[in-house]
Amino acid sequence: MSRPEGAYNEGMGSARNEKVFKTGEAVFREGEPGDVMYVLLAGAVDLKKKVEGGETVLSTVDEANEFFGEMALIDGRPRSASAVAAEDSRLLVVDRPAFEGMVLSNGRFALKIIKVLSERIRSSNDRVSDLIETLPKERVQRGMADFGLRFGERIHDGGIKTSLADMKAWINGRMGIPLDDLDSTIFRMLKDGVIRWAATSSQTKEHVVLPEDFLGRIDCRDADRPDL
Repeated sequence: MSRPEGAYNEGMGSARNEKVFKTGEAVFREGEPGDVMYVLLAGAVDLKKKVEGGETVLSTVDEANEFFGEMALIDGRPRSASAVAAEDSRLLVVDRPAFEGMVLSNGRFALKIIKVLSERIRSSNDRVSDLIETLPKERVQRGMADFGLRFGERIHDGGIKTSLADMKAWINGRMGIPLDDLDSTIFRMLKDGVIRWAATSSQTKEHVVLPEDFLGRIDCRDADRPDL
């Protein structure tokens, strides 16, 4: 993503079309035709791609003046991903005439577009390599550790207690791993003692504990990992 500050007003005239999207509301969906791009003014937007079993988050637009959705204006093809508001967000809507006006009248903006497209090609290549080389079990474990570190409760022995249902829903929604695969992988991890049921959930099966050594071994705190 890029932020060509000061470039958006050139080529747009005096018209500014702003829209507000509530948390969870779709800005656009994968496969839809597109005739506008968007600039983030406030909030955050997840860019998601359909995969078997759900959707995976490609990236999150969360800095003011970042733009997304421009590919539909460049190649005229349907949306290649979905955009969903991760929190209440305010967006500037840029249509084709305004976009073309900015490209033709502002060299800095045109150069930013070229750089963004180049970065995306590299990112896509890295992502394909990561998905090919990473086993499903390792992806599940990475997602579990990342969820625990973000949302879990640190307990006395250094492990993290977390809701099993919330963790599965988060991994499924963010990484696109089918729930059946999640259930089988987590069951094996519980059986092998890699993780354990929380003391308060020995009967209810509501919470699990991710041990400290598991978290250290997986170590998925790197926010730049492409599938998180």
